[in-house]
Amino acid sequence: MRVIGGELEMKISDYKSYFTDSGRSSLRLFLRGSGNAEKKYLLPDFFCAVIENIFKAEGVNYSFYRVNQDLTFNIDEILKEDFDVLYIINYFGKQAKVESSLLDNKVVIEDNVFFFNYDNNLNYKNWFAFNSFRKISKLSSGSMIKTNLKINTELIKISDAPFHHLKNIAKNIKYEYINNNLYTEQDYLEKFNEAEESINIQSDIFTMNSKNISLLLSLNINTEQEIKKKRFKKLLNLFSDECINKEGQYYSYFVISIANRDEFRKKLMNDNIFLPIHWPKSTTHNELYSNIISIPLFEGYSDLEFSHIIDKIKGIK
Repeated sequence: MRVIGGELEMKISDYKSYFTDSGRSSLRLFLRGSGNAEKKYLLPDFFCAVIENIFKAEGVNYSFYRVNQDLTFNIDEILKEDFDVLYIINYFGKQAKVESSLLDNKVVIEDNVFFFNYDNNLNYKNWFAFNSFRKISKLSSGSMIKTNLKINTELIKISDAPFHHLKNIAKNIKYEYINNNLYTEQDYLEKFNEAEESINIQSDIFTMNSKNISLLLSLNINTEQEIKKKRFKKLLNLFSDECINKEGQYYSYFVISIANRDEFRKKLMNDNIFLPIHWPKSTTHNELYSNIISIPLFEGYSDLEFSHIIDKIKGIK
C-alpha cells in the first residue's frame, strides 16, 4: 500500500510549457528565440498561407515536401532532402507517425493547431510544438507551446494582443444577434474582419489573455470530445467514401473531398450554412486546396442544428 495523505505526487515532465496569444506568435517565438533562424526548413506543401508569410517575414530558408491526398507523407523521400528542421502538421487531430530515431539529428516542429492538448508521444530529441485554441474552441485567442528546447521567452510581451479585444467584441455581437435579435449580421462580420486585419499585421509576440486562460480552465474537454466523436462517427457512416480524416486522436472537423467543392459550398451558403475551407490556396500546388471542405463538430451547435447540416449536405450530394 502506498503512502496516503499529504500533497499528491506528480511526475515532472521533461518539457517546458509556455503560452502566447496565437499559433502565429508561437511559431514566431521559435523562429526568433530558439537559435534556429539560420537553418534550413522543410515545410509541407499543404498548409495555411500564414505559415509561409511568417517564414518569409523572418527571412528563413525553406523548401517543401509532398503531402498526399490522404494527408500522409513519405518519410523516406523526405530524408533524401537537405534540411535541418522538419515542420509537421498533424492534420485535423491525427498525429503523423514518424520513427523518432530517423530525426535525432534534426529539429521537429509539430503544428498541433487541431489539438487541445498533446505531448511528445514519439519522443523527438529536439522538439517544439504548439496549438491554437481559437481554431478549435470558443476562445478568442491563445496558444500553448511545449518543447524540450531552450527558448528565449523574454520575447513574449506580458500584455494582450491588439486583436484579442476586437475578436471578443465580434463574438459578443454575434451572440446577441443569434440569441437576442440585436445588431445585424454585418455588424459582427465587420468586427471579425477588423480582428483578422489586426492579427495579420501583428508581428510582436504577446502572452495569452488571462480571461481566456480562465475560460480554458472551465471547458469540459472530455464531454466535448465525446459529443464530437459521436458526431464524427455519424458522419463517417454517411460519407465514408468522401472522408479524408477517418481517424484521429482529437476531434474538431470532419473533412471531405469533393470534386465540385466550390459549387457545393455555395449551395450550403444559400441555406445559411458556412463551412470552412482548410485552407485557401497558397503558393504550392496541392490538389487538397481545391477539393476539401470541413464540417465542424463543435458542441456549441445543437443536435437539431447538426442534423440540419447533415440533411442539407445529403440533399446536395
